[in-house]
Amino acid sequence: MHYFQFHIGDYRAATAHLSNLEDLAYRRLLDWYYDTEQPIALKDVDKIARRIRLDPITVETVLRDMFETEGDLFRNSRADQEIAKYHELQDSAKRGAAMRWHKGAS
Repeated sequence: MHYFQFHIGDYRAATAHLSNLEDLAYRRLLDWYYDTEQPIALKDVDKIARRIRLDPITVETVLRDMFETEGDLFRNSRADQEIAKYHELQDSAKRGAAMRWHKGAS
């Protein structure tokens, strides 16, 4: 995804208990999640921490607090919903464009 809506009030309410460093980790993890449109695979916390340029303890704390585990994956239900909406809009736009292009083809 190149864009997602950021709901400031929802974010603030969900993250009020986080330290500044944890908030930064969460924000970077969400950006990664939206960018890849995939859950975060917990294969190696050190690699994840290095990728988002923060310490592994903070990263693991945030993953366990703000994401749901599914096997070795960390999912964020809000991000999953937003990604699904994005794909629905994309598919709808493609169908609309196809209808416009093929309208006069008969």
